[in-house]
Amino acid sequence: HMFQSGMNPLLGASFMASTMVIAVPSAIKTFNWLGTMWRGDIHFHTPMLNAMAFVGMFVIGGLSGVFLASTPVDVQLHDTYFVVAHIHYVLFGGSLFAIFAAITFWFPKMFGRMMNETLGKVHFALTFVFFNLVFFPMHRLGSNGMMRRISDPTQYEHLQAFQPTNRMISMWAFALFAAQLIFAFNFFWSLFRGKKAGPNPWRANTLEWSTPSPPPHGNFATTPVVYRGPYEYSSPESDEDYLPQDRPPAERPTPAPEPVPAGG
Repeated sequence: HMFQSGMNPLLGASFMASTMVIAVPSAIKTFNWLGTMWRGDIHFHTPMLNAMAFVGMFVIGGLSGVFLASTPVDVQLHDTYFVVAHIHYVLFGGSLFAIFAAITFWFPKMFGRMMNETLGKVHFALTFVFFNLVFFPMHRLGSNGMMRRISDPTQYEHLQAFQPTNRMISMWAFALFAAQLIFAFNFFWSLFRGKKAGPNPWRANTLEWSTPSPPPHGNFATTPVVYRGPYEYSSPESDEDYLPQDRPPAERPTPAPEPVPAGG
């Protein structure tokens, strides 16, 4: 917004450079997220699906933000639907998918029951599809000059050709809202009728998954002993793909002494 405020062009160039620099740490953390998945034994449960969607949507939102960080491009795109698409890919796709992942992941530890996996995947699929159908076409509308905060686009001749796209966006937006009713139903239904959760339904390594679900007062009956880091998956110490922090190291057999040669 500052690029269009009438500031000195030299000052605007400094803002442009500093804004583009934000892409560097954002790219680093994105590669870190992807690096944690590289060659991993990924289980596509509902929390993982939402977490992966969060990364993808955040990347799309970040790429569109690079365009808006450029002063010459922002002159055309400022205060258009392109900005609406960008901010929703970052905030809706980048936060709500992560929130859905977190709620589904921590639900058994908080309430002692599992959320329904089938409903969770249906909600994820519908939300992912409808979200992209709502916000991705806004890039095109904004690139063609459609302003945001506009009551009747048909009043503008250059926007009349884009009304079919605008109507479809509205339809998919209602569908996106309706899909969230599935999540709400799954949440409250699982509170009372969900499958009972054990201490570690996700086969995680960190200490909180060694307590009952939900944890009792004080969390741990006795102070746990930590033998390793929290993310040591695929450890050679375990035949399984996970190794909790409080599990004692496997006892290794004592090697037999080497035979002493005769006459030695």
